[in-house]
Order: sequence, then C-alpha cells, then structure tokens
Amino acid sequence: MRINRPLSPHLTVYRPQLTSVLSIFHRISGVVLATTAIGGIFALKLSATHFNTYPVYWFAFLLCSKLDWLVFAALILAFFALCYHMSNGIRHLLWDMGLFLDLNKIYTSAFIMLACSASLAAINFLRFYAS
Repeated sequence: MRINRPLSPHLTVYRPQLTSVLSIFHRISGVVLATTAIGGIFALKLSATHFNTYPVYWFAFLLCSKLDWLVFAALILAFFALCYHMSNGIRHLLWDMGLFLDLNKIYTSAFIMLACSASLAAINFLRFYAS
C-alpha cells in the first residue's frame, strides 16, 4: 500500500530563518566566486594567447562603453561574495572550535558577520575602483 505524501519536508513548510538563509547565501557566494575565477582565468588566457579574438574586444567594449554600470555591478557582487564567503567561513571555523553555539550568539555572530562582510567589501571595492 502506497501513501501519497512527500518523502521529506519542502521549503514551503518552513519559515525561512536567518541561519538557513545565510547558509544558502554562503553556497551562492561560493558559486559566484568559482564562476568569477573561471571567467577571469578564461579572459586572461584569451588575452594572452589570442589578442585579436572577438571576446577580448567584447571585454574592452564592456569596460569602455555605456555599459560600465554592468561591470560596476559585477565588481560589487564579486567583492561582496568574496568578503561574505570569507567572513562566514571564519564564523564556521569558530563554530567548529565549539564557540558561539548558543542560539543568541549564533544570531549575534550572524549580524556581526554581515556587517563585517559589507564593510570589508565596501573598503576593498573603494580601494580597487578608486585606483
């Protein structure tokens, strides 16, 4: 006899909590960082080996055209993903050492981590973009 019900709870059953949302964003930031690294390596390889190819001109057009806001937004996203992933990784290392595992400390460390990652991203972006 088969019962027609789901095998595991779905996302619609639970209300999103700060810890689950931050865990999902940690995974997303890891994907953004991997994609950025692969794209950067691909762009460097193209520019080093095939300077007269179309993608190199496309990158140059993107950097020097009216679409520079797109590059600006991508840089902000990449800087925030890097700082968020690093800050949350340090938070997880502290958890692995048995620190800050009380529920109040988990939420406090989450807000501290978000503030640190936003401020680190802003400082690094301003240093990079201003030079």
